[in-house]
Amino acid sequence: MRPVGNVVHASTAQETALEWVKKDKRRMLHVVYRVGDLDRTIKFYTECLGMKLLRKRDIPEERYTNAFLGYGPEDSHFVIELTYNYGVDKYDIGTAFGHFGIAVEDVAKAVELIKAKGGKVTREPGPVKGGSTVIAFIEDPDGYKFELIERGPTPEPLCQVMLRVGDLDRSITFYEKVKVAAQNIGNGI
Repeated sequence: MRPVGNVVHASTAQETALEWVKKDKRRMLHVVYRVGDLDRTIKFYTECLGMKLLRKRDIPEERYTNAFLGYGPEDSHFVIELTYNYGVDKYDIGTAFGHFGIAVEDVAKAVELIKAKGGKVTREPGPVKGGSTVIAFIEDPDGYKFELIERGPTPEPLCQVMLRVGDLDRSITFYEKVKVAAQNIGNGI
């Protein structure tokens, strides 16, 4: 797929689905996950998912600590912000957020590591239904879900997000408007 104006067109044989992303300067910056045990969750993300702890700050006057993790610097990579609110050890994460996809070179090997570290695997490695791409699903210590997707090396392993919506057409219209607004802002309009 490639964007032309505010419409996305199927890729040609010469242009893979990800080629246009290399030219598009817009990107999602970060997501916030509220966690019950910050150190436990940092350990999971660094040891099981291979992320780096980019920075951590404690704000005692506001009664929270947060940590920023990702696969590269914040100015060029998507980041997960983990927030621990003092005295809160569990959150109801709801049902609207589905999962993030993480590209890995070997899903089976990643799942073995996650299991060895005590992680929870909710779908064992195998081909996606109706396809050949190997995937697996895991949960972090707070119940946030990740899809592991077998792909070659990529500069940005955090590669997709899945949201559940009540009205698909309305949601598509909303995100198309956000895209156009972002383009206009980027063009100084």
